[in-house]
Amino acid sequence: MAQDERTLNMDLPDAVVLAAKGGNADAIRDWLAAGGAPNAIRPNGNSLLACACMSARPSCASVVEILCEAGARDVGGARGGDGRCLGLAATMGALDTVRVLLRYGAPAGASLKSGTTALHQAVITNEWRRLVDPWSRARAKAAASIGHQGIVRLLLRHGAAVNALTATGRFTPLMGAAQCGGFVSLGVVRELLAGGADLDLVSRGGRNAEAIARARLQKEIYTGEGIPEYPQECRRPGAVEAFLELLAAVRAAGSWKRYVNKPRIDVIVLQRLCAAGRASPPPALARLFPTSTKSPPLPKEMVWLILKFWRSDRDP
Repeated sequence: MAQDERTLNMDLPDAVVLAAKGGNADAIRDWLAAGGAPNAIRPNGNSLLACACMSARPSCASVVEILCEAGARDVGGARGGDGRCLGLAATMGALDTVRVLLRYGAPAGASLKSGTTALHQAVITNEWRRLVDPWSRARAKAAASIGHQGIVRLLLRHGAAVNALTATGRFTPLMGAAQCGGFVSLGVVRELLAGGADLDLVSRGGRNAEAIARARLQKEIYTGEGIPEYPQECRRPGAVEAFLELLAAVRAAGSWKRYVNKPRIDVIVLQRLCAAGRASPPPALARLFPTSTKSPPLPKEMVWLILKFWRSDRDP
């Protein structure tokens, strides 16, 4: 039975806050059943929902689900507008929590006063120096790269603005990726480019993403494991070069779509050459693209249908 919001307890005990941060779903259910308010807010302005988004623990997604089912929404309390909880979850790399929040209407493109969006945060997931929760911090330290490709993809599918600018530095998410170019996941960069990231936008300092990344080439080489405390101040061998190579290839192609479809076009050209008897397909494609001395080639429609599901190393 739904409770009257006016009868709910808006006080938020520390034990309940710790339960939310620790992913203790049973404790949260018990507190709600005893009259606790799903939208309760701490004196510092953090909502209970926000507290549950301050950890990457998988069980925290269950707490978020329980709170949202009870009526909590991503309103941020006194410390931020709509979308703050989503930004926190993206910062933590909590994919399941992000899914729950979006399902309950959290605005994917909302920005804080700084102009930072959840997409900006998802690009620098695993920058552990900014994290407080010990569990999340330890996981981020051991990560292979910075950024969470799954969260970036999910936010873009829900309408996040790929070229959103922060208020101070006028940084886009791609520029944020460039600043961490020595460690950022190229999968994250591909998602941004596929979503329409503009290579020509410049920051307040007048630099585009490529210029920001090139500045990383002057940083020291890092050969340790995991993510260092200050990833902007060092780089893994070859990482920045790979970032710049990807952006240069997309720029040379004229667009992301042309870049990513180049291997498919090459296959079409090969098919036509085989059909004309001017080339022989590799063994893996022999049954798809017979030469003119054998059976007729597949219809164009069939070829494009096959290529629609074929993935190359250029696809996100």
